Amino acid sequence: MKEQPVQLHHAIKGILGLLLCSFLLLSPAFGSPGQAEAVYVDYFYEEGCLKCQQALPVVTKVVERYPDINYSSHEIMADYSLMQEYGISSVPAVVVNRSFVIAYQDYGGNETLFEALLIEAIENPPSAPMTPESGVSGPEKPAGQNETASKLNPFIILTAGILAGFNPCLLAVMAFLASITLSQQGGKKEMLKITAGFSAGIFTMYMFAGLSILGTIDFLPGIRRTFTTLTVLLTGVLGLWHLYDAYWLKTHAKSTFRTPKALKDFMSRMGERNLLLLSFLAGGMFSLVKAPCVGAIYLSVLSFLSTKTNVTEGAIYLGLYNLGLLLPVIILGFLLSFGLSPTAVTEFREKRRVEIRLATGLILVLLALLLQLGLI
Repeated sequence: MKEQPVQLHHAIKGILGLLLCSFLLLSPAFGSPGQAEAVYVDYFYEEGCLKCQQALPVVTKVVERYPDINYSSHEIMADYSLMQEYGISSVPAVVVNRSFVIAYQDYGGNETLFEALLIEAIENPPSAPMTPESGVSGPEKPAGQNETASKLNPFIILTAGILAGFNPCLLAVMAFLASITLSQQGGKKEMLKITAGFSAGIFTMYMFAGLSILGTIDFLPGIRRTFTTLTVLLTGVLGLWHLYDAYWLKTHAKSTFRTPKALKDFMSRMGERNLLLLSFLAGGMFSLVKAPCVGAIYLSVLSFLSTKTNVTEGAIYLGLYNLGLLLPVIILGFLLSFGLSPTAVTEFREKRRVEIRLATGLILVLLALLLQLGLI
């Protein structure tokens, strides 16, 4: 009878590994394009143009997916008259089927949007190629794709933050801090300081990390696709880890997400002076060492923002996400300050953490699939 849990343990690990491999190997097969008729694609650029250098890899990648495309590139100094005949006033620009023009202002440097516009024009071209003399006309762009960035729903970003904040790791740390405060004869004032400092530390660390990543991608747009790929991989792995942890909690009553002893020792000093500063530092340390536990959704949001916004807009949405992340922490901190027992929080966490882990794992795996398929 003792061998059964061990066998089940190895079986689940094998299944999780198989699922991950299948996801990585098979998901690129979705959406493979096909093109029945030849389509003309003309790319206009200027030597030394940075925007043109950034657009070229996108054009090349899309064109290579369609074997029947007649592709030509034109340097504007050499083909200026052709550029005028198409009515193009700036570069980079792409003309599909000699009629449908995609200019830089249509996508504003957003490579994902540029790729989507180009694919849409290739797969839904005008019925027949037109000569330059017949004028520039063509199918209308899909609704909403003339904007620099797709409109984002702030409520969804906020909800994603709240979902990430309602996490057993955060609940455990807040209960631990409350226990230390009470054991050292601390009161409401001390608990409020800990809540404020801890929340500010998490907020600052996540904002700094997020803006650094978005700024780097904005400065080096060529790495955006690599970052998205890594995000899909890490989100999928962390999702499977959460599912495995749910099983481990159910069978062994302990989590594979463990808080390092150094962080526990540091937080146990909350009764000393500079309580606000210590709790701020503890929040920053928590953000780093517990990233596998609470950071997967944040990583997915960063990947999403990197394709939909610039750095300024991304900073606003990051702030909104982090406020959502901290909302459960702040509410819990206030409840602990005004009489809620840390023991009650611990008991709730112990009772529900399997379900929370399971739900989180399923959500992360779904996020990874949606990111991989380009649906978000």
